[in-house]
Amino acid sequence: MSRSTGLVLLADQALHDTGDHPENSRRIPTVLDRLQGSDDWDRFQIVEPRAAGIEDIRRAHTKAHIDLVRSSAESAPSWIDGDTPVSKASYDVALKAAGAALSSVDAVVDPSESSPDSLFAMIRPPGHHATEGRPMGFCLFNNAAVAARYAVEHHGLDRVAILDWDVHHGNGTQDILWQDPSVLFISLHQWPLYPGTGWLEERGAGDGEGFTVNLPMPPSSGDREHSQAMIEVIEPILEAYDPQLLIVSAGQDGHAADQLADQLITAAGFNSLADRAAGFAAGRGIGLVALHEGGYNLATLPQLDHAILAGFGDFATDLSDPYSELGAIDVGWPERLEEIKRAQRPHWPV
Repeated sequence: MSRSTGLVLLADQALHDTGDHPENSRRIPTVLDRLQGSDDWDRFQIVEPRAAGIEDIRRAHTKAHIDLVRSSAESAPSWIDGDTPVSKASYDVALKAAGAALSSVDAVVDPSESSPDSLFAMIRPPGHHATEGRPMGFCLFNNAAVAARYAVEHHGLDRVAILDWDVHHGNGTQDILWQDPSVLFISLHQWPLYPGTGWLEERGAGDGEGFTVNLPMPPSSGDREHSQAMIEVIEPILEAYDPQLLIVSAGQDGHAADQLADQLITAAGFNSLADRAAGFAAGRGIGLVALHEGGYNLATLPQLDHAILAGFGDFATDLSDPYSELGAIDVGWPERLEEIKRAQRPHWPV
């Protein structure tokens, strides 16, 4: 049986105006231009988002954090930190981006036959660097953590999993969920790289010990390394955890042509990651929500997002990629993989 998938579209994303910043308002429209011009557009169920309320954001962030985002927008144009600009509408757009994540959760948790198996929320600003009390790294509110806590508290789920394949470590998601066993956080990321977190020994604390899983990938890791990480580490952990919802922090900045990192994932690699994630979710009969994070090369991002949607929906698309010709590089991966397994064996069957 084929898997159904769809999109959550944030019409106001361009009002979060960051100028010529790498995380800019041209990113999502370039993706939608490709999708709407393809033969696959009719495959996608379109879901309209709602804005998140303050009570939704407070599940993941402090009042001071929310007040800082609001006041920074009121005094815009301004910068929250050296990486994170805001415009007059940024606070409102960030609420709508988080709301799109909540709308996505509502749709895939809904048991009706018309509900899609997965949804890809085309949102910005991204979220996974925003900690409980600090916006940072292009991120204002942590969309993934807000959505996970909403799924637990509003829908009554006991176990939610977040898989973050953005090339940068999701330090904010980790920070918010550090002691929370109701949300399993798994991050595939280049290490070392911004923000400098996500090493093997970071595994949560208190009741949440073991529910943070970091896979720090050596620079120049590509399709082979990420596929092996999924098969040998991530999927066994997901199976043991048995989540009732899978959230993907989908950042495509691990592509070989992205300017902000050094990984070598291709369009086929992202398609495979998405296919395996959606296959796991379908096999368990649970919904999947993907939230757009990084990916900054406007020439390649549209194809990568199309490849991911094809993986979610189990349909064919063009995966040709000139960077596939780079071939395998010895990056010290076998040794790192064994280190990852040793770090996780006290908690999980890897």
